[in-house]
Amino acid sequence: MSGGIIILMSIALAGASYGIGVLPLSVTFSKSTLGALTALGTGLLLGAGLGIIIPEGVETLASAYAGSDFPTSTISIALLLGFTFMLGVEQFTSSHSHSPLITPSITLEMNHSKELPSLPDVEFDAELDDLEDQATHSSRHSIEAQSDIQKVAVPLTLGLFIHGLADGLALGVSSLSDSSSGGLSDLSLVVFLALLIHKAPTTLAFTMSLLSTSLSRSQCKRHLALFSASTPIGAISSYFLLSIFGAGGGGKLTGFALLVSGGSFLYVATVLQPVSDHSHPTSSGGLGRKARALVVIIGVFIPFAIAFTFDHAHHVHLESPNIISSH
Repeated sequence: MSGGIIILMSIALAGASYGIGVLPLSVTFSKSTLGALTALGTGLLLGAGLGIIIPEGVETLASAYAGSDFPTSTISIALLLGFTFMLGVEQFTSSHSHSPLITPSITLEMNHSKELPSLPDVEFDAELDDLEDQATHSSRHSIEAQSDIQKVAVPLTLGLFIHGLADGLALGVSSLSDSSSGGLSDLSLVVFLALLIHKAPTTLAFTMSLLSTSLSRSQCKRHLALFSASTPIGAISSYFLLSIFGAGGGGKLTGFALLVSGGSFLYVATVLQPVSDHSHPTSSGGLGRKARALVVIIGVFIPFAIAFTFDHAHHVHLESPNIISSH
């Protein structure tokens, strides 16, 4: 049953990502709208990682190691692997490293010569300010340079595709951790919603970035479709691969995988989408620092609130037959 649920969630996530991504083809988004979505996505990832995924992973590992020493080292190495894996993905799919203090963006940088442009500087969560600067910058170049930029759209999409696969790990493992119940768990629901909102500004910015190049709209849609499929592919693949290795319904492997995905969430929420950005007062996509901080804080507590409500309703449902029978 859980296998069917992860497939349905993956299809919904792919459809939503693509649907949101094609909106810039006909709709113009304001800085404040994109900035608010980015801030909310940051809070959701942080809240899902710290408040849901990591505690669930620790609890799962602790139960698996019952009767022996608490698995402190295992917890540590899992979190570190998740964090450093995303660090490696972000750095090695970029043409050069960037300062963590810069607001994350998707940028396509072009040389002023007639040579082929350098590989795109792939950062995974976009801000509208950077996209507008990019469009202005690219418009100053020759028609030949605009044609050459098509050749660097592939590495850009590839980097984002790998990033999406890593996001899918969290969804796949969260569904696997409660596979014994055969239903939708609060963990998988929270992770699904967090990824859905997190991907909205990234997908919008990705499409707007492609549109600022010489790519046609049909080509932009093909790149968008590939990026939209990345997280579902990662989710379904991780779910069934871990199932083959016997990770269903809890256990050491499930707990370890949960912590790895939790570590990757922390990297995305704190490095790729910085909680604080001190570069300039309006660097948050048209939001002030205080407004952005408020939106992030709200997002942080939404996963916990969803999990608490879902868990409370589940317990009430389980207890209701006993209450009826007692009368």
